[in-house]
Amino acid sequence: MILKLLTGIIACLFVSGIAQAQYLDNRHDPKFDINLSPSSNALINPDKNSSINPKFNWNINPYHNNDVNPALNSSINPQYHFDINPDVNRSLNPMFHNEYHPKNPNWKGLYLFNREDDVIGYITVATNELMLCFNGQCEWTGYFYQAGKGVFNLFDIKGQWTGQFICFDSVFGYNFFDKEGTWTGQHIK
Repeated sequence: MILKLLTGIIACLFVSGIAQAQYLDNRHDPKFDINLSPSSNALINPDKNSSINPKFNWNINPYHNNDVNPALNSSINPQYHFDINPDVNRSLNPMFHNEYHPKNPNWKGLYLFNREDDVIGYITVATNELMLCFNGQCEWTGYFYQAGKGVFNLFDIKGQWTGQFICFDSVFGYNFFDKEGTWTGQHIK
């Protein structure tokens, strides 16, 4: 009887642990496939490949290219276009559309990794131009909106540009940059 009770408790704990976090598919896991890791693959590392580094390639730098700067280009600023702003447009808001939320058991999306290739967040591709961001606790923190080819600016939930942005790594995913255009070590796969 005690053995059955213990087995039942362990099974419940195991199932609840699975329900609280998304299963990391090997196709997205840089610890499983080192080609996905910027620390192992120089081609997708902006510190080693200047063509994907906004400090050297100003075409992908919002602070040197007005076309990809939402403060200077209103066509890519959600403050002026409610149809692309998830805070206003309920059809893009993960609080109204559960399929966008990483806690949904059917969720499919991308993962945000730190420099050590640990998962620190989740990314839902809502449209070709919009990706919703969630932290490691699956809380909605903001969204990326496409500014140009391979460049997405990060906005908070209310649609304010944070100054941060991601750029396509030329092969597998995106690298995350701070306001100064410095790679944070974070990457999306």
